[in-house]
Amino acid sequence: MVDRASVLQQCKLATIEGFTNAVRHAHKNLPFETPINLEITVFNERLELKIWDMGEPFDLQAKLIEELPVIWSELGFMLD
Repeated sequence: MVDRASVLQQCKLATIEGFTNAVRHAHKNLPFETPINLEITVFNERLELKIWDMGEPFDLQAKLIEELPVIWSELGFMLD
């Protein structure tokens, strides 16, 4: 049996963490009025949370190379 209170708490936490990340990072140097859009869709077996911010795009590959240059080159990861 699924503990609905626990699932609800986890969903709230994911929403708060995602929104906070957008405010702190993507909107760091943007005007206060700049919107952050949230979309939450509930399905029978899952929940989808989408957050759109107006910040600069995040370059995951560049960040990984910056943070993990030795591991990155040794393992030969490629992101397309």
